[in-house]
Amino acid sequence: MYSHRDWGWTTTDNGQLFVSPHHDVHVAYLPHSRDGGWRVTRYREPLGMPAWSATFSRNTPTEIVGAFTKALVECLDSDHPYPWDRGPQGQGASADGILAGRGWHRDDTTMEHCRHSPDGHAYFSRRGFDIDDYAELSGDSRAMWTMYACVNQVNGQRWHADFTQDTPLYLVTQTVQAFSSTEPVERPRSVIPERNLPYVTTTPAAEPDSDRRKSAALARTPHALPAVPATAADATAPGPTPPVPFRRR
Repeated sequence: MYSHRDWGWTTTDNGQLFVSPHHDVHVAYLPHSRDGGWRVTRYREPLGMPAWSATFSRNTPTEIVGAFTKALVECLDSDHPYPWDRGPQGQGASADGILAGRGWHRDDTTMEHCRHSPDGHAYFSRRGFDIDDYAELSGDSRAMWTMYACVNQVNGQRWHADFTQDTPLYLVTQTVQAFSSTEPVERPRSVIPERNLPYVTTTPAAEPDSDRRKSAALARTPHALPAVPATAADATAPGPTPPVPFRRR
């Protein structure tokens, strides 16, 4: 996603770091760190103080991280003079409005404003009290917005994502759109945690037409087809071309 947009990148002890063309946004993939996952940080200026950050824990679905980073790149590519405030197409709906429109229930306390999904296994909360910017950015206090999912009483949450208070609202709302979407996603059956199976509906992917026709033809054949000996051309054909290494900028 970043390689064709003049993003630089490097490898670290914990993963990989991608840097925007103006060096004011860092996107870190940290699978070997304590919490794993992704961390996105925007700086007020190159090598300056952080302005905001978003973090995604190790098991955050790719659709969630992808929605945030796609919106991030759209903002960077926007010609709007204040892309961080308005997004490429204007601010649009609020996160709370999106969730309300999709049937998420309101559950507020004195400490947070919360919406939970109709099945009760996903939440989106907004902090209801003020906190020092430094404490929030350093992780000493909870972030302004948090989404977490796959919640049950025995094991708690499976993944969560946090956004500090100055994270552009456009990025948050685009991520909430993906978070609350009811569109099906494609997953290998083996990667779905057993604890989640009672709460999901799985449908096997349809076979391509060519595979269905081949299966039907073999089912109608009374005997197995004879093996075809390899030709000289088959024996000497070169193997697949190795992929071109990804060049570091």
